[in-house]
Amino acid sequence: MIKYLLLLSSCFLASVTHAQTDTPHRQSVAITVYNNDLGVVRDVRPFDIRAGMSDVQLRDVPTRIDPTTVKITDLDHPKDLDVVEQNYEYDLVSQSKLLSKYIDKTISVTDDKGVKTEGALLAVEDDKLTLSTTNGIVMLPNLARYTVSVPELTGGLITKPTLVWKLQASRALTGEPLEVLYQTGGMNWHAEYIAALADDEKTLDLTGWVSVENHSGASFPDAKLKLVAGSLHRAAPPPRPYANGGMLKTDMAPQFEEHGLFEYHVYDLGRQTDLKNDEVKQISLLTASGVGDEKHYTYEGGKTVGVTVSFQNSQANHLGIPMPMGVIRVMKRDKDGSLEFVGEDRIDHTPNDEKITLHVGDAFDLVGDRQVTSSRTLGPQSSEETVEITLKNHKNEDVTIDAVENLGTDWEITQHSMDYEKRNASTIVFHVPVKANGEQKVTYTVQHHW
Repeated sequence: MIKYLLLLSSCFLASVTHAQTDTPHRQSVAITVYNNDLGVVRDVRPFDIRAGMSDVQLRDVPTRIDPTTVKITDLDHPKDLDVVEQNYEYDLVSQSKLLSKYIDKTISVTDDKGVKTEGALLAVEDDKLTLSTTNGIVMLPNLARYTVSVPELTGGLITKPTLVWKLQASRALTGEPLEVLYQTGGMNWHAEYIAALADDEKTLDLTGWVSVENHSGASFPDAKLKLVAGSLHRAAPPPRPYANGGMLKTDMAPQFEEHGLFEYHVYDLGRQTDLKNDEVKQISLLTASGVGDEKHYTYEGGKTVGVTVSFQNSQANHLGIPMPMGVIRVMKRDKDGSLEFVGEDRIDHTPNDEKITLHVGDAFDLVGDRQVTSSRTLGPQSSEETVEITLKNHKNEDVTIDAVENLGTDWEITQHSMDYEKRNASTIVFHVPVKANGEQKVTYTVQHHW
């Protein structure tokens, strides 16, 4: 990599600054962010357009823009303006690119003692230059001591990614609002929730946040923001570089209005916000208190007994909003009043009136054991086995443990020590009460056919 200072003449710098002001300031910008590395931008700018054929430019666009999705629309006089041609220019200036454009052209090199050398540039390789001067060929193997000067930006290089349109106008238009619509990568959002269990674990308080990530390569101040939840089908795009990094911002109150769109759900922020490049912004999505929940213990073989917390996403249960997919972190207050983390689970997009079940961990004081105590063949296409399940409770309170058994597709229970629930064609559940500091056994015999 070239590690030296590259200077452009002052007159050139002035011309670059003037050229960049050709891009007008935004009148408004609206951004819709999806769950899958996609943002849709609607950027409205006032342009001065000459009668006849002319060019307009938009410079501050994202580096992750998909130029095939760009659409420009005249909002006030669409019949007076036609788009003849559209270009996306992204050959951005760098020291190495700029010098490569000066092969066979004259540049000047000044060392740290002020000695200046001018000559035609013959070759550029990393931090090495070869010049043809009036005194012969000069090779500079290390440019750390040198300042290299060139007179102007050449070869079509630009300082920012730029959209360029060739327009045909039937008359001159001053301050004409043009809407530029495009898609860009590098935008995403996801939800996070915190569920704080009450002391009796029969209700919980739920708060939801959305994290909006902008790694598109552009900033969008004072933007109208929408978030879309759902699984969109998209054609596979070509691979593009992706930037990482970010900082955290926090807003405090629920601020999104939810409504349906096609087969998805839209969350519309009721105010404008800044979306800076390489930023992660958190915005409050929902708050709900007194949500009724149930805690269950489940045993499915092995030694551990799983713990789940479930609740109904309904208005009757103080919720009733379509919940975007994300992680729900479950907390509970300790004896000193501090909220402590007790587990988490990820949910899918969950519509209104659906049940949410969170697997938050394994119970420390509950232990299970499952043994096949006998097995025999009944015929060429059937067999029989007897199963014994032992559940131990080392807690100082009675519990009920759901022992789940997956039996396959063609089975028949011939004996059982307690009643069971047939959950579906292949699954049964024993709801086993276990006394405090006690244990309980369940046995059953099943015949399998195939």
